[in-house]
Amino acid sequence: MRPFLITVGILAWAFGMAVLFIFTENGGVMTAIAAGVFAGVGLVALVSERILKTLEDIRDGVIVPRRVIREEPAARTVAAGV
Repeated sequence: MRPFLITVGILAWAFGMAVLFIFTENGGVMTAIAAGVFAGVGLVALVSERILKTLEDIRDGVIVPRRVIREEPAARTVAAGV
């Protein structure tokens, strides 16, 4: 799945740049919209790939999620003997 998302992301960015390059002289709103759609698809695909990689690393134990321990103010005063 990750190689597919990487490929889609890179190709979407390439197609977006190609659309802008090919239709530069004609201009128009549709050209900008088409390039924006390609760029958006590329961004979503690459971000999704990074999220999947992080989740796989957590599953495999490469990354250990930190647990945030929050002390209450009252607990600190009691522990400090105040």
